[in-house]
Amino acid sequence: MTYREDRLAAQAVIRRLCQGAQIDGLRFGPILQLLIADHSAPTPRVHGQTYLNLGSRWRVFDDRPAAWPDGEHHLFLPPIEEQLGTLCSLREATIAEVELGDRQPHLILHFEGGRALFVNGRHEQYECWQLGVAMGDPNEHWMVVACPGGEIAVWAPQEVAAG
Repeated sequence: MTYREDRLAAQAVIRRLCQGAQIDGLRFGPILQLLIADHSAPTPRVHGQTYLNLGSRWRVFDDRPAAWPDGEHHLFLPPIEEQLGTLCSLREATIAEVELGDRQPHLILHFEGGRALFVNGRHEQYECWQLGVAMGDPNEHWMVVACPGGEIAVWAPQEVAAG
């Protein structure tokens, strides 16, 4: 399949895991990881902890720009202290909408109030981001990965990935 074909399945899974949920926390490690949860839902969307690995450059925009960055080379990487402050400012922000780039798997999380998190989705040598569920049902795999070369991979129950 091509990126455009996989994009629809990826968007369906990302929406299921993120839309209406909140940024719940930040996990430190070799790669910064945002934790995402929906505490307002009467029953969990999925069992386990939804997470977003930030393996590439990213930026939080206060408003939607006229055009999203075209790639990592258009994103400035601030000092780690500033990155952490920015990510902490997203705590409890509700994800109103999710979007993937038209030509590349750039991940864009739109928050209530107008802010947006843009995560670069293309690099020739490494995975830029991974969104998945940890500590969940071992029979259900939930993951979307921005793969090297601008491709995307999706693992999810068939009924969700089919849209």
